[in-house]
Amino acid sequence: MMKRTLEKTFLAPVKINTIFIFILLVSIIIKPSLLSAQKTEKTFKQDDVFSIFIKKEKRAKRDSITFKPVQIKKPYFATTPFIGYNPAYGLLIGVGSTMAIYLGELNTTPVSSVCAAVNFTTAEQTIITARSNIITEGSRFILRGDWRYLVFSQPTYGLGTGIKMHTNRGIIFNDGGQTATLPPDAQPLNYDYIRLYETFYFSFAKHWYFGIGYCLDAFSNIVDHNHTDSVPPQNTSHYKYSTDHGFNPEKYTMSGLSLEVLLDSRNNTIRPTGGYLANIALRPNFTFLGSSKSSWMVNTEFRTYISFSKRRPDHLIGFWYLGQFTEKGKVPYLGLPALCWDMYNRAGRGYIQGSIRGVNFLYGETEYRFPISPYSGILGGVVFVNVTTASSDDGIRKLFEAFDPAAGVGLRIMFSRKTLSNLCIDFGCGADGTKGIFFNLNETF
Repeated sequence: MMKRTLEKTFLAPVKINTIFIFILLVSIIIKPSLLSAQKTEKTFKQDDVFSIFIKKEKRAKRDSITFKPVQIKKPYFATTPFIGYNPAYGLLIGVGSTMAIYLGELNTTPVSSVCAAVNFTTAEQTIITARSNIITEGSRFILRGDWRYLVFSQPTYGLGTGIKMHTNRGIIFNDGGQTATLPPDAQPLNYDYIRLYETFYFSFAKHWYFGIGYCLDAFSNIVDHNHTDSVPPQNTSHYKYSTDHGFNPEKYTMSGLSLEVLLDSRNNTIRPTGGYLANIALRPNFTFLGSSKSSWMVNTEFRTYISFSKRRPDHLIGFWYLGQFTEKGKVPYLGLPALCWDMYNRAGRGYIQGSIRGVNFLYGETEYRFPISPYSGILGGVVFVNVTTASSDDGIRKLFEAFDPAAGVGLRIMFSRKTLSNLCIDFGCGADGTKGIFFNLNETF
């Protein structure tokens, strides 16, 4: 019995981390061979959407900007209103802004950025976010933050993948389209949410960092409608999980530290066209810091980009991997790893945010990015595919036993030639028939 327990506790994460290391090594081997095959081409002049309002003569006299961003000695702001639709929010109206600045020399210090947004939706949601990635001179230190305040609502479908297609195994595609109301198997939740993540990284080798931070997830005013509004009350996934594991179904908190090792060699954190990002983070949550229960989680992430052109490095294919695992203790239901709850809410285009959730969670995405405007660089396009697998707490649904894939296409509009910020408009479709249009500033990953 003890042997089986040890295998269940330690062997599965070892297999997952082996996959993570394998992907990293393969990409390092493949990339140089592709880069060596590139042809030397002339650079082009990067413009943005506002260039169309400048006279041709004046535009021709402006400083030539290749795909590399310019040195920004003072904070540069790019602000845009949002009017869009997302299956998690309904109709969304708001404003978003990106601030960019170089805190050192261009050739030694990547751009620092702060992104903030305030949005309101027809689902009576309030979404206030502020994310920061501050890099000091010579890339010696990085300060990364993710702050959010949400008055939110979203459906849940239980834990694990495959459940929305009414199966425990395999990939199933159907032709059902999304309707104006939630599907009958949805379990709607309302809650208030505060996220406060702040991590300080210091360099110990070129592109390598140690990080230590604090992470707070506070959920309150939770209303589980299928339980509270039904007579007799339904034993919903959220209510059953909470009571089975000793959580108050109306509020709970995760509060703990983050201990990390980070590799970040990307050439631009706003719109990367080369380099790697690899991160392993151990997150212990402690009751003495305010957690409802103690727990240990491990988060892993990897990104890389393979460009096909020196003249247009934005013609590339990108890879993104996320792995999140509950190693010890119990995590509250809404604190479990879930789709589209990464730092910038980008994972899982094609599905409703939080509709796929699990005790252990794996996500992979590939995106092909290509230029549309041959000379100005204002317009670009993407084609993407992603897939998710997650496990349940009862052991019935395990990793790799079922998969939820999605695919889609997107348009890119160069919003600021100084920061290389893109306005992103994507259409995604999940295997369960969910469809959505997704608006963002800057690339998905």
